[in-house]
Amino acid sequence: MLFVIIFSLVASSSQQFSYLAQAFIHGHLNFLHSIGGKGQDPVLYHGRIYWDEGPLPAILLAPFVWFLNLFHLFFFQGYLQWVLTLGTTFFVYKLARILAFSQEDSFFLALTFVLCSVFIGVAVVSSSWLFAQVLTTFLIFWSLYEFYAHKRWWLVGIICGLIFLTRATAAPIIVFFGLEIISQRTLLNSRMKNLLVLLSPVALAVMLQGLYNFVRFHNPFNGGYEFQLIGPESAEARSMGIFSIKHLPTNLYSLFFRAPVPVLKDSTSWSLKFPYIQNNIFGMSIFLNSPYLLFIFTNKWSKFDRRSRNLIATILIIALIVLCYYGIGAEEFGYRYALDFLPEAFLLFMIMYRKSHEKITFGMKSLIIGSVILNFYLLLSYI
Repeated sequence: MLFVIIFSLVASSSQQFSYLAQAFIHGHLNFLHSIGGKGQDPVLYHGRIYWDEGPLPAILLAPFVWFLNLFHLFFFQGYLQWVLTLGTTFFVYKLARILAFSQEDSFFLALTFVLCSVFIGVAVVSSSWLFAQVLTTFLIFWSLYEFYAHKRWWLVGIICGLIFLTRATAAPIIVFFGLEIISQRTLLNSRMKNLLVLLSPVALAVMLQGLYNFVRFHNPFNGGYEFQLIGPESAEARSMGIFSIKHLPTNLYSLFFRAPVPVLKDSTSWSLKFPYIQNNIFGMSIFLNSPYLLFIFTNKWSKFDRRSRNLIATILIIALIVLCYYGIGAEEFGYRYALDFLPEAFLLFMIMYRKSHEKITFGMKSLIIGSVILNFYLLLSYI
């Protein structure tokens, strides 16, 4: 865990959100200077460079950037990212405690999510794309904790709106909360009131994003992806549609089957050399990074209660959206786009595991620890 925090602090490349925060402070929605060419995903429109990611990370960074500006210093995203990583760990721990895991097992599960999932790949590097995913993961777990601990629907709605303004593809988590409200055994008027309280902040976030898009690209539904300067391979995939079912086979392969890359002695040999295998920059199977998730599939459908089935429905909706996206998250550790639905999947794992086990078994702990070792081994070739 200390390794993750330290490395995220020293990483200093691709600080687009900090640069965008600088622009916001000066009253601009476009970057004040060039952020680089292909590989940095600039969005060129009418001679100005914009950013296609949601605006919330830059808004969050703006006060810190402004403060260090007073001392002529630059605020790197990693200065805040480690706080979000610890916050994510805290919320996973609290959820585990609510599900009646012991303190020791809850702490173990919190570290499991951070170190034994694709989250470790975004937590160790504070580049803008990964910073946004760390923030999104933090917000998702916060919303789930708020649901379990307090059920203040206005706050859950606000958090969902913040998720939309960070990574819109993760925002369908609101489906889970909506299903939970609808299935409550209360008066219809009470359910409708709670649903309105939940949806109102998200509707406001959608309108704000639409206004943000309109001011930049004269279209509330255009986030700038079609103007993004990208390499020929990505451009070819984008030509089939930014979101299209045509991308489903490629992304399903990355999510479930893509393996590490063998390290060969030379280009003409099939003999391996140390370190024998290394990270695959195009992603790796989620079951390689998080093999414990296979436990979910060992349960009969009848064992899944209403809440678990609502989680499954939400996971499938988000996964379908993500898997239809043209990008593959190149130069990544694991299939990082899975983080849009992985918190829900991890919660589902904890729910189903607790139903059949009073504590985490030695076998499960051994599997997780072994996977952590493998993740770190592969991570060394990634960072």
